[in-house]
Amino acid sequence: MRKFLLVIVLIIGLNADAYAQTSDEIAQEVTHQLQESGSITEEDASVVESSVKTLIDSGATKEEAKNIVAQAVHEAQAQGLKGKALSAKVLEVVRARKAQFEAKRKEARKREKEVRQQRIREEKRLRKENKK
Repeated sequence: MRKFLLVIVLIIGLNADAYAQTSDEIAQEVTHQLQESGSITEEDASVVESSVKTLIDSGATKEEAKNIVAQAVHEAQAQGLKGKALSAKVLEVVRARKAQFEAKRKEARKREKEVRQQRIREEKRLRKENKK
């Protein structure tokens, strides 16, 4: 029985490790996908890769980051931007979205703190009532 459990634990551990990707790996993968689809050129790849990494590090999912960057590139290209101008536009959009993700994270932390404080107050109240 122990061997069976050990085998299951090892399999689960190996599967979890196989799916864990760093933000760098995700950024490279998304950049490669965008290049293959023709959404970006080789010249734009470094800016796109760093933008995707920034979004992932800020809490975006892989698909969110891909969609945000692809949309920013598409909008910049529609405006006729190329090279550094395109890069600047993409970075502008990414910074704005990063700020949104960080604001959401900050609000979530604030709510968690309030919930914890409320639980503590409730526990104190219950202890006080139990002593009576």
